[in-house]
Amino acid sequence: MGAPLLDLDIATDPAIGIIPIHFDLPVHYIPYSTFSEAASRTRAVIDDFNRELFDGQLQYEFLVFPPEEGTFLAKFGFALLAGCSLVWTFGESNIGRGFVEGLTNHPPEHWAKVAGKYVQDQIAVALETRHVAPKAATDPRVRGQYGTTIITESTKSFLQTDQTDLNRGGITARRFRDAYDARNGFYQACAADPNVNGIGFDETPEFPINRKRFAELLVPLPPREEPAEAKRWQVEIVTIHVTSPNWDRADRKRPWKGRDDSGRERLFRIDDQQFWSLVQERKIDPRIIDAVKVQMAFIGPRRLEARVLRVLEYNGQVLGEPLDGNALEAILGSFNKPPKDEDGDLFRK
Repeated sequence: MGAPLLDLDIATDPAIGIIPIHFDLPVHYIPYSTFSEAASRTRAVIDDFNRELFDGQLQYEFLVFPPEEGTFLAKFGFALLAGCSLVWTFGESNIGRGFVEGLTNHPPEHWAKVAGKYVQDQIAVALETRHVAPKAATDPRVRGQYGTTIITESTKSFLQTDQTDLNRGGITARRFRDAYDARNGFYQACAADPNVNGIGFDETPEFPINRKRFAELLVPLPPREEPAEAKRWQVEIVTIHVTSPNWDRADRKRPWKGRDDSGRERLFRIDDQQFWSLVQERKIDPRIIDAVKVQMAFIGPRRLEARVLRVLEYNGQVLGEPLDGNALEAILGSFNKPPKDEDGDLFRK
């Protein structure tokens, strides 16, 4: 059964999945500390999945809905704002298939069918009751619903599955250390409240995780690995087809977004002072989709914290030459130098 979903405007609203956390209590209230810890730890699991599986490129909101009267059913909402295609591609990969099926006991195509049926039902209701034009695109909506369902179902399953079963699916405490740490904190908070007798993850009055299992679901964490090499900057020259620029240089929250020649989505910020001077002087000619050749610095194989140090070409207009090794070292400090056979391309004069 898929995650509970909200009745939204099929044409405009993002898909929102619900992660229900049902507390078995003798009273109809819960200490704020228990509730807030449950919320923050649930969000932390999603954040770690985003970092480890999607390079931190999913953009989403974590929502809290009021509990229903006469019970304490916490409803946490997950709204996927950007990155639906990443989740779709992930589900088509062998790694993604193993992750999803290992966690939810269903392959990705099962959740694609669940998402597709839900969207079709919503469109039918919209056409019948709201007179929404059939032009509302179903494919993007299905992908959005699919991404939302994958994340919500994976989060619910992770919070209640034994470590042995998780390990079989490759979801180990070494790789997903932060997610396991968040889960530990979740159950420690429940155990600290003597009124919490059990937990359920749906809206029925069933509580499969009783108080005894709180301790059983705690997992010893391996030492946090901080390989020095993973923190070093790397540099490459790449052409990016920009689909979502951000011309506000002072905005450090929303990155530029585009795709490289391999079709991989790239998020980055531009630190090139010369480029921004040309923008201010209106010497840059933006188009609907801009092709930008850049010298980019990033950390680790997943290209985190990507920074464009020099914009080399913009829509074919040559703007500058790559920075050489000395200039890069002055900006980045120590960084991983490319192999010798790449020097001529990376730092060519």
